[in-house]
Amino acid sequence: MASRLNDDLVVNGRVIPDAISYPPGSIQDDAVAAGADIDAEKLQHFHQPIYGQANTAAVDETRILHVAREPGVVEEFVAGSIAKAVGDATCTVDLRKNGTTVLTAVITLDSGNTNRVPEAGTLIADPSYVVGDVFEVVIDGTIGTGTLPTGVFCCAKFREDG
Repeated sequence: MASRLNDDLVVNGRVIPDAISYPPGSIQDDAVAAGADIDAEKLQHFHQPIYGQANTAAVDETRILHVAREPGVVEEFVAGSIAKAVGDATCTVDLRKNGTTVLTAVITLDSGNTNRVPEAGTLIADPSYVVGDVFEVVIDGTIGTGTLPTGVFCCAKFREDG
């Protein structure tokens, strides 16, 4: 028969139960030892792949950035350049999942940007994904009458469960 104790309990020794049930959410981060041997499947993993072109004028390019190994969500996407564009030249950077953008609008790198300071893209309302989804970065430069940015770079942050 179960007993209920409606007060604090102090034990000056070990408690060795046959089984114990913890209410959901009752074990928080600080209760888990740094060296705890927890299965990877029970954890969330962050992946932050970075891609950067050479420090020359931006080149139109589509490149695979990440392949999902677990279900997850895109948390962030940023892009910038080592040297900003000059005049009316622009370069757009897009992050796509299976060929479809996950941004509300592409990131535009132009003369208004700052060298080596990434611009954050705005993610769509539901940037979640499943195992096997393929993410690619699409870079598209328009030279106009100016000079394209050089050393275009980007970084995405993916959070995967398990």
